[in-house]
Amino acid sequence: MDESASDKLLEAAVKSSNIAAHHISSFEYFIEKGLQKIIDSESVIEPVIKPSGVGEFIIKLGKITVGKPDLLEADSVLRPVTPMEARIRDLTYDAPIMLSVSYIADKKQVAEEEVFIGRIPILVKSKFCNLYGMPREELIKLKEDPNDPGGYFIINGTERIIITTEDLAPNNLLISKESQEGFLYSVKIFADADNIKVPHSIQLSNSNLLYITFGKLKKIPLIVLLKALGFANENELIKKIAKGDEDIENTIDINMVAFNIESEKEALEYIGKSLHSVHAIETAETNIDALLFPFLGRDKDSRRLKGEYLIYVVSRLIAYSLSKKEVDKDHYSNKRLHAENYNLDMLFRFVFKQVLNDAKYNFERGIKKDRVPTPKYIFTSDQLTSRLRSSLATGQWVGGRVGITQHLDRRSFPSTVSHLRKIESLLTSNRENYRARDLHGTHFGRFCAVETPEGPKIGLTKNIALLAKISEENIDANNDVIAKLKDYGVKKI
Repeated sequence: MDESASDKLLEAAVKSSNIAAHHISSFEYFIEKGLQKIIDSESVIEPVIKPSGVGEFIIKLGKITVGKPDLLEADSVLRPVTPMEARIRDLTYDAPIMLSVSYIADKKQVAEEEVFIGRIPILVKSKFCNLYGMPREELIKLKEDPNDPGGYFIINGTERIIITTEDLAPNNLLISKESQEGFLYSVKIFADADNIKVPHSIQLSNSNLLYITFGKLKKIPLIVLLKALGFANENELIKKIAKGDEDIENTIDINMVAFNIESEKEALEYIGKSLHSVHAIETAETNIDALLFPFLGRDKDSRRLKGEYLIYVVSRLIAYSLSKKEVDKDHYSNKRLHAENYNLDMLFRFVFKQVLNDAKYNFERGIKKDRVPTPKYIFTSDQLTSRLRSSLATGQWVGGRVGITQHLDRRSFPSTVSHLRKIESLLTSNRENYRARDLHGTHFGRFCAVETPEGPKIGLTKNIALLAKISEENIDANNDVIAKLKDYGVKKI
């Protein structure tokens, strides 16, 4: 291929992809699917005080919709607003959120209304922006830069971006040598299921004993937990874990002898008593169902599946310890990038719960005055609007996290591109973390090998390569994969 042809291909590749595409696609996913997920998880409000003559009463939340950015002028005229106008007039470029709310009394719907619950800042150049799909000539007429990539918010006239963060992949096995005294190897799993995050640690001691820690349960013998999950037959358990490997069989035999518990009930009592509970079995079942591998389910029916997964994890841990291998956690298959969807989901979920508490209080206060308040009356708080604006303006997030948003660097076009493509590690910059700072082989083609700041953040702040793309979360694609696996004969446990 001659030089001119390669130059043309490179130029075409750069033009075909937006440098802020990962910000835009992540934000669009949050608005189109993420918001409804949050509403569905909090879809029912059960007021303590009910209307007179009603046995069962609930407030049901339905479909959520987001409009386009608009502005209510002093003369009560509502009209669309552009990003340039928001910059000049120090406005927030946001759009209204409408939510369908219905009252259900004794399983019959008695009222339904679409109510305004607040406003959400809109990402410039996303589907929900007034500039979306606008031709170059029209953008110039509106005093907008036709080459502007978008991917940022405008809060009180200031351009703010959500910095993409790098973290270890959730629900993944990270097997390594254990630094804690008395233990040889361990596997860590950062279990994540929507808003439930539970770190798990399974440790192999110097004497080949296996322990698991998750939630309030600390160093529970792993064999005891497996029996509590319904795997009380020891011969079957050894076959499932060892699969004919004598060394793994010996390790499991040692654990069977050390923790001589025979039945499922006895195992549940052991776990419950470790939490000093009077109702030992019920407490053990509650902790196992709610906190053990929540991504596999959070009810009694999921125990068998959790047990099968735990058997797989233990088998891998013992095999790695025997072969003296470790999982390379700096390999990029073990990392995930969190953009707008992850951060806004966390923030919106937290604030929305407070909005629902206010709605419940307003409803009950109205009932005390001998009247049934309308849905519009109970959703009157501007808490959602103010908290979203405040967090995006300051970068202070839920969970005490800071620096999530930054002022967009506009010193030059290359500096803007660099800022939009920046990746920040969640590791603290005052720790050495030499391996995490090194250039890894899996960075090739994904990250710039040169651009990183000098000083404490060296290697922890990276930049996505110009032609690299970030894959999107796609539930439909996952369903297609599952369907294909079933066609090949894979059976559900």
